[in-house]
Amino acid sequence: MRIIQVLILVFVSLSAFAQEKNLFESVTVGFKVTKPDDWNFISAEQNRESLERFQMTDKEFHQQMVKYSSAPLVAMMKYPEPFEDLNPSFKVNIKPLGQLKGSDPKEILNLILPQFKKVFQDFNLTQRPTDTEVDGLPAAYMRINYSLAVPDGRVFPTTSELWIVPRGDYFFMIGSGTRQDEKTGSREEISEILSSVEL
Repeated sequence: MRIIQVLILVFVSLSAFAQEKNLFESVTVGFKVTKPDDWNFISAEQNRESLERFQMTDKEFHQQMVKYSSAPLVAMMKYPEPFEDLNPSFKVNIKPLGQLKGSDPKEILNLILPQFKKVFQDFNLTQRPTDTEVDGLPAAYMRINYSLAVPDGRVFPTTSELWIVPRGDYFFMIGSGTRQDEKTGSREEISEILSSVEL
């Protein structure tokens, strides 16, 4: 059974960029998203490098997160890296529900919240987990503000938005990051990307 689960996860990561340069599609999991013209898809390696640049209050957790983070189904950023400010991002992961199958997606967000509070500086929950929809499917949404530190000492006031979308035995975890003041990219852009998602 364990081998089957591993094989499923391997197949899940097999995706394709459609002929249209802005469209990402995974036929395996039935997921499509379209990026804006001025955004860039990034590789799993670039995503990992981005995680490594962050500094968290819980350094051990940060090391574990970088070590064990799974490759996203798809990830994109507004600007090519390296970028000297907070680079707006949009990322999608897919995870097995396991014992959480049948749970309200808000419960999944509530399970994540304590860890967020522990690792992010100046954590502030600005939108509690609430019901929403993504491409017509029941989902949950929350928004948090925090200070994101990088190794050179700079700190960026950051807003992260998170959506949980259960489907079958799995759930999509969709996350975005922008500056709180939206100087480098707006949350309206994030909303447009989310509205392009097809499940």
